[in-house]
Amino acid sequence: MTEKEKAIEDETIELPTGPAEKKKPHRGRIVVITVAALALLAAGGIAWRTHEDRLMAEARADCAAESERLRVATTAYDALLNGKAASMAKTDVKSVKDAKTLDVLSKAMKASTPKTVSCKADSRPGVQDATKGVTANASWYKAHTKSLNGLVNAVETSKLDKTVDDANTLYKETDGRVADDKTRASLMDAIRKRDADAIAKAVKEVNESKAAKEKADAEAKARAEQEAAAAARQAQARQSWPSSGSGHTGYTGNGYSGNTSTPSGGSPGASSSGSTGSTHYSWEENNGDQYDCKPGQFCPIG
Repeated sequence: MTEKEKAIEDETIELPTGPAEKKKPHRGRIVVITVAALALLAAGGIAWRTHEDRLMAEARADCAAESERLRVATTAYDALLNGKAASMAKTDVKSVKDAKTLDVLSKAMKASTPKTVSCKADSRPGVQDATKGVTANASWYKAHTKSLNGLVNAVETSKLDKTVDDANTLYKETDGRVADDKTRASLMDAIRKRDADAIAKAVKEVNESKAAKEKADAEAKARAEQEAAAAARQAQARQSWPSSGSGHTGYTGNGYSGNTSTPSGGSPGASSSGSTGSTHYSWEENNGDQYDCKPGQFCPIG
């Protein structure tokens, strides 16, 4: 045997001929693995919970933002409904040109408002649904505020149209019937501008000027009637006064009666006698039958 073969033989390892012995895992290693696994699970759960909480917070924030927009929209709607709309709805139907505008406004004011939606939900989907409801409500209030405002403006326009029409009528009816025609010029200027306040002021001035002229006309008419009545009385007095061709003078006192007249006809002797006048002494009335004067005989009294 050579040295080489001997060296190979010496290096040969004897393998065990029986069953191999199993090694048990180390207890410390198991604990470490378990702790690591639990740590991973806990970290994952925490991360997932943190993510869910973040999403929930975002959902609640969105709902809160929509709720604020809803609050603003609701406040604006209520202010219009209980303010200008309510005031305009009380407008007298005779004060508007188109009465239908009042009917439409009154109907719109009775619209049912949407139900209240709360953001206090237990789950993120619940909060998201609430957000959608709040958004829808805000949209309702915004839309109805806009439409209600339009109806209020329609009534206001109809009211102004009636004011302008009435002012035009007054302008036409007062032509030549006012004390100061400048008031009518101011009224027409206000009508062209469709300025309700200016029209109201001008209408007042025109009516006052009209009343002033009516008063002045009435006073002038009364004076004219008084003057006419006085002239009529004077004319009647002149007609009843004796004419220059006839006269009558009479005096009664102490039994004396005098009469002068101009007869309208008769014999020339009567005319001559009438021209010189006649005097008659009624002694019988005062002295009785002291003298018996008979026709054709002497009488002491001429």
